[in-house]
Amino acid sequence: MATIVNRNGKFVVRIRKANFKPENRTFSTRTAAKQWALQTEAAMDNGSWVSVSEARITDLDSLFTRYIKEIHSVKPFGKSKLATVRSTARRVGHLRLADLSPDFVLMYAKQRAREVRPSTLNQELTYFAQAIDVARTLWNAPLKDNPVRAAMGVMSQLNMIQGSRKRERRPTDDELELLFELAGDSWIGPMIKIAVETGLRQSEIHRLDWGDIDFDRGTLLIRDRKDPKKKEGNHQLLPLLPVTRETLLREKQQSKQTGRVFEDVQLAASISDKFAKLTKKGGIVDLRFHDLRHEAISRMFERGMSIEQVAAISGHKTWTNLRRYTQLSHQSLSLAYEKPLQQ
Repeated sequence: MATIVNRNGKFVVRIRKANFKPENRTFSTRTAAKQWALQTEAAMDNGSWVSVSEARITDLDSLFTRYIKEIHSVKPFGKSKLATVRSTARRVGHLRLADLSPDFVLMYAKQRAREVRPSTLNQELTYFAQAIDVARTLWNAPLKDNPVRAAMGVMSQLNMIQGSRKRERRPTDDELELLFELAGDSWIGPMIKIAVETGLRQSEIHRLDWGDIDFDRGTLLIRDRKDPKKKEGNHQLLPLLPVTRETLLREKQQSKQTGRVFEDVQLAASISDKFAKLTKKGGIVDLRFHDLRHEAISRMFERGMSIEQVAAISGHKTWTNLRRYTQLSHQSLSLAYEKPLQQ
């Protein structure tokens, strides 16, 4: 509740509300005081209120706290980005904003370079720079420029940071055969088959729900597909491809046919963990579950599918992103070249 007290002709508003810090403000008229009190309590009720004390950014800890609170709530970060932002905040949160400089960023980067790969460091600094951009633009943070971006320009020239390398690892037929043999009756076997044919991510396979599979129409609905702009509600209807259809029909015979298809697998991360154990057991070097997505997309192109057709299944929005997942075999390129010219 708000209380208004007249002190020597000035009107002091005090707001005490559960789950909020006390707010005090002084006005020259009672009308202005009442209006501010009503607006403030309404903002507290609808979740849009930002305290004056919270709005004052003096150090990186307060900057990252507000960045997560306000930006993440409007445009949710992925789990990886959120974890990275929080870990960066823990490392540099003690620093006053006035002391943030390219020199400090370079020193911090040199320390992190001993612990992580250049691509990981690049990702951390990119999120760091984004938080600074938001603070300078929206919250009037007292920074003339963005010291993180300034330092990144130099670090890029020194090869201290770099984008993630394009992987070109595809499983051989012998490796896939060995993986299926080692998988036996385990749930990982069907997942590998689905991934190799459809290119679905492990999280998408993990979320497969019987209610989203239509065997009569031959369709498979993938909900909330990964997207740089909008993941929630980004549903995509895919064709139920032959091997995937056969695999799911086999799974259907052994399940209660409600809820998730692979309900015994609690976490999506368990898929890559199980896959890593199989490759280690089989002596298969440097092969990840996500490489099966590369394999599937490459196979689609080798079948002669167009960019538009492949993208409609893989979910990619641009050729630039799709190209990273395409590693055509030498044999397929030779066969394509040997096809007779059309008259």
